[in-house]
Amino acid sequence: MLKPLKRQKLHESISEEVLKYIADHGLSQGDRLPPERFFCEQLQISRASFREAMKKLEGYGMIEIKPGSGMYLRAEKTILGEIADLKLRVSNEKRSLLEILDLREMMEQYAIEQIVSQGQSACLEQLEAIIAEYDRKREQGEIPRHEDYLFHKTLYECANNRLLLKLFQSIEDLENLWSAQVIDAVDAPIFGRETEPLHRQILEAMKNGDVKSAKRFMRKHFEILRSDLDRLDEKLFQ
Repeated sequence: MLKPLKRQKLHESISEEVLKYIADHGLSQGDRLPPERFFCEQLQISRASFREAMKKLEGYGMIEIKPGSGMYLRAEKTILGEIADLKLRVSNEKRSLLEILDLREMMEQYAIEQIVSQGQSACLEQLEAIIAEYDRKREQGEIPRHEDYLFHKTLYECANNRLLLKLFQSIEDLENLWSAQVIDAVDAPIFGRETEPLHRQILEAMKNGDVKSAKRFMRKHFEILRSDLDRLDEKLFQ
């Protein structure tokens, strides 16, 4: 059963729901879609809004509208069709990733509190070594994605909370999938680049026992990631 839609970004939402229907029902190239009356009743939208959304999909080369016959999936997607498909997939995945970022921000701020309160000097030394390698790679023009991952993973490991670590391990698979399908697909190496100085600032605050500042820098870290997601959206939907 399809869900009624809100008016915000209505045309994009209609397109998403139609493509979701196509995927859920296993429709393939050349198959006929249900009539517009079906979608309008299910989504509780006007025919004018639905037709405008379908004109967009037709313009992308994803469907073909045959007057007096109906709507059909095109036999072959155009380049615009492939891009539109990626855009809609990104939109769905983005919502999930934003929720993951919210959860990670809370968990990593908790991890900071635990590490500092427990006086874990060995953990701080680990983080220092990771950042040193991070800086070395950056100076050589490399993208230190692995070191970025290790920095955050170490926070979870040092918090001495098995459930916290399991939660991180569960959600990191989703993040990696999103990265492989979306960020790499649109060649976005700048994603998260502005967070780089914050790793050092987080660590220095932790070494000084300044939990409040460390958490503030971590909050800024995730604010940048959310902003980068919005910019990625703009790049895809321009």
